[in-house]
Amino acid sequence: MPSVSDSAKIAQIHYIYQARPNKERADKFATRKLGRIGYELDTDHTDKDVLTAKKGNNIHINYSGTNIESPRDILSDIALSVGLQSKNKQFSDRRKKTREVMRKYGDDKDYSLSGHSLGGSIALNTMKESKSIRDRVKVVHALNPGYTPLFHESLKVPKDVKKDLDKKVNIHKVSGDVVSAHAKKETAFGNLFQYKADKDSDLLEKHSLDTFTNVEM
Repeated sequence: MPSVSDSAKIAQIHYIYQARPNKERADKFATRKLGRIGYELDTDHTDKDVLTAKKGNNIHINYSGTNIESPRDILSDIALSVGLQSKNKQFSDRRKKTREVMRKYGDDKDYSLSGHSLGGSIALNTMKESKSIRDRVKVVHALNPGYTPLFHESLKVPKDVKKDLDKKVNIHKVSGDVVSAHAKKETAFGNLFQYKADKDSDLLEKHSLDTFTNVEM
């Protein structure tokens, strides 16, 4: 299963699809970069929203974070901030794409999820909303996910579901990151890991993936 470091590197690689609208070129870049950490890109199930990579029996699915030039992403950020992501089409669309990946590969694979920022929030919400996905996923790494008090309330689950999610879900946040700020107080489920950024880091650097790329876990 992917480490925190590999999950962060995959999330970094995924952002190329926002920077390069040409999917063929983005696929070539992602294939080369993923190969360096032992993963193979599934180009048929990768786009700017969802990246699918394979390594042995592991099928890893990453949800990309906010593209600040995308009105759709900004609306999704607003929806989660007020706990109304269940009514947001992008959240449901990414769950649908995840189910499509799982239908392709079947039940005998070891599935994992990751996501940074908005992507991390979508990963958490996906595990809460979909039992079929939750039952198949072995581990989740949510990296500096968007997390507010209302989002927290919307994620609450029954005790038996929480017990299951606590075994699978890991929430990683950097101290001083404003996007994931509320997660330092409490999380609806999962294990919380906090990290210190360099003392000279600005707000963008604290929210970036750089802190996680060298974490061995």
